[in-house]
Amino acid sequence: MLLILVFPTILVAIPLLLVLQHVFVYLWDSKGLRKYPGLNCLSGITNLAYIYEVHKSGGFRTRALHEAHQAYSIIRLGPNSLSFRDIRAIKEMYGHATACVKGDMYMVAAGDHVSLLDVVNKENHSLKRKRLAAAFAAKNLEGWEHKVVDKCTRLVRQFDQLCSQTSKETGLEVVTVDWRLWSNLFTVEAIADIALSQNLGLLEAGNDMVTAQDTIGNTRQVGFIQSLHGMGRSIAPIVWSSEGYHFLKKVLSVFKTFQAELTNNEAYNDIVRHLVSKRLDRYRLGEKPDDFFGCLMEDRNGSPVGLELGEIQAEVHTFMNAGSDTTAIALTHALYYLLKNPDKFERLRKELDTVLDPTKVVPSYASVRDVTYLRACLDEALRLSPPVSFGLQRKTPAEGASINGQWIPGNTHVSVPAYTAHRDPVVFPDPTRYLPERWLNGFAKSVQSYFIPFNMGSRGCIGRNISYLEQHVLLATLVRRYDFALPHPDWELQWEEQFNLWPSAMPLEISHRRRVDK
Repeated sequence: MLLILVFPTILVAIPLLLVLQHVFVYLWDSKGLRKYPGLNCLSGITNLAYIYEVHKSGGFRTRALHEAHQAYSIIRLGPNSLSFRDIRAIKEMYGHATACVKGDMYMVAAGDHVSLLDVVNKENHSLKRKRLAAAFAAKNLEGWEHKVVDKCTRLVRQFDQLCSQTSKETGLEVVTVDWRLWSNLFTVEAIADIALSQNLGLLEAGNDMVTAQDTIGNTRQVGFIQSLHGMGRSIAPIVWSSEGYHFLKKVLSVFKTFQAELTNNEAYNDIVRHLVSKRLDRYRLGEKPDDFFGCLMEDRNGSPVGLELGEIQAEVHTFMNAGSDTTAIALTHALYYLLKNPDKFERLRKELDTVLDPTKVVPSYASVRDVTYLRACLDEALRLSPPVSFGLQRKTPAEGASINGQWIPGNTHVSVPAYTAHRDPVVFPDPTRYLPERWLNGFAKSVQSYFIPFNMGSRGCIGRNISYLEQHVLLATLVRRYDFALPHPDWELQWEEQFNLWPSAMPLEISHRRRVDK
């Protein structure tokens, strides 16, 4: 009888005590963070306030934060988290000499083996990066360029076939394709080849169905993109609350939509397990082509590295994720902004026509990497819509740190959103316009410290050279060969932001280029 009376009291008391604890911490304000305005009224009390912003802002949380930053230079995202608008804070948080380390969110969702992305300890990160850095150096790209050219050639073959079939069957000169999907099929295929020397056949199939393998060896067919995005839709929204992450994960697991995304996330893990298993079998049979997997198995002298299988899978997991998703996002945005600005598209096409061999369908990287306007178009799209738009979380050292003239107590999470940094009107005049011309005449060098689509410092994206290789070669190929049109002149791309900034489907009318003799 007593238990019947006490049990409901306990159910009410525990949540109440948790709430009172958060309120007490806010009022006590031991770090002096209450002076900073919150993103919303609960930001100083609970991390759930920032998690809630995903839904409140229509899926684009960083844009809502950017709007708030127009009024306040420093905004409190959570009880122990600050966001900075001032670009001078970038070097202090992310530069080579920073005393800050990666925030707790990177480790809380990591598995038993951490990858280059997840590792927080600076010494361990240095060892991992040193192992892989040589493979991704710009001077070594020619070894992997043929893999990118092959994927471009295969994509062109499919687009040519689609255009010709439409012409024969319907009499129309155009076909509609989802550029968002096809750019992702291209990058998944490219990174699978670069990482594991694996041809997935996605470009020929026109879909992203791949094989997944569970822990006992059973295989099934799953969608690569949906599986990968399951991680973003399940983990990314709640990882901001690092202390409450595991509790929130258990609570939300009762909801079918959340459980479905967790299932998708597990499917991505199974995709990686299958790919690594196949590549490892081939390696044991003596196949040792030059790929990312080879860097995990052998050092520069050909001696075994001796990594555990779990660590190999963790590194491939990250590389397949970042190497496919962010570059696909960048390619989607690059063509989108060019089509929204036809004069820029035409200028780029003319410059490419001037310098490239008309007999080559897919140009070499050497022939396009120095086309300054092409790089300008790519960088301007990365500026306006960086694939990772939110502020990458860092944690101040135990003794605290001075950031942007403010003394920030130790073990406080800090960040600068790339989306906001790239819209600083002093550094980037007329910041909301797509102006590739701004990147010419030495501008790129002058803003190097403030242009952070690939982050900066020792934690800068190790695969940025590969991403630029893919973007340069594919965009040059498509702009020279095809005419494109958005559904209508006023059509606008939509976004969903989780860890990355995902563009929506992007239907394009595509046809073979109409050349006008002059």
